[in-house]
Amino acid sequence: MASSIRIYLIEDDRHILRFVEQTLELRPEWRLVGSSDSFCHAQVMAPTSAADVFLVDLGLPDGRGEDILRLLAEQRPSAELLVFTVFGDESRLLTALQMGATGYVLKGCSAQELIDAIEDIQDGGAPISPLLARMLLKKFRPAAPCSPSSDLSDTPALSDRETDVLKLVAQGYVNKEIAVRLGIGTATVSTHIKNLYRKLSARTRVQAVKAAQERGLI
Repeated sequence: MASSIRIYLIEDDRHILRFVEQTLELRPEWRLVGSSDSFCHAQVMAPTSAADVFLVDLGLPDGRGEDILRLLAEQRPSAELLVFTVFGDESRLLTALQMGATGYVLKGCSAQELIDAIEDIQDGGAPISPLLARMLLKKFRPAAPCSPSSDLSDTPALSDRETDVLKLVAQGYVNKEIAVRLGIGTATVSTHIKNLYRKLSARTRVQAVKAAQERGLI
């Protein structure tokens, strides 16, 4: 049986609130433990909630969702922060990741896609809408080989399978796509990604890819 997941929504559009409520009806074991429709309400109430996953809109009427991400990353470091927004531009995506977001999904997705993103992020993945992931990861691909400047003693040893997963992450593939390409389960992919985060001292896919490139691992 799937485990219970407690969710807190930060969103001012009541249509989106209803969409999330209807989505959670497909997972009766999950609970919406609270919601905020403004920055002021969220900064007081969200950090005190028992949520495992925060769904955060970036376009709040009285403040920036990015600032809520930073607040939650500081006060609720064990929780997952999933951006759920209409903003699909590179600058908002980068800022959100820098502020502590562990996933970024665009509104307009299906209920099943949102469920998959929540399950992925709880399982140690970092779901990003595929087009955004490819756009973002291209930004970190070096234009030309760089001369090795980092201390080789700081380079972690990766298994062959971890390297395979890392290369596909760098190409923008999400966990399910990686599982299909490598012929392994999505849970196994998530385990490899967790190990990569630990070895590379990373919290997000982008950080892991950047750290690996700096160390000449990919």
